Amino acid sequence: MTKRLDPTWYTLDADTSAPLRLLDDEGRPAPDLASDAQRALASLAAVVHATAWRLGERELRQLEGFIGMQRWCR
Repeated sequence: MTKRLDPTWYTLDADTSAPLRLLDDEGRPAPDLASDAQRALASLAAVVHATAWRLGERELRQLEGFIGMQRWCR
């Protein structure tokens, strides 16, 4: 597998002039996030950052499927 991505790459395209960083330099959820949705997304991003780099293509596609199921349920 490859190295982990840089935590600074996990961003949210917010309604601001610059993307909002979800993780701090250590890969933890950024402490200054304003909404529950942003904090939840940051928590998920932190888990992905910490573990997904160990997964192969098949497992990453399965993870995409889990997220897709959530869109379908709405």
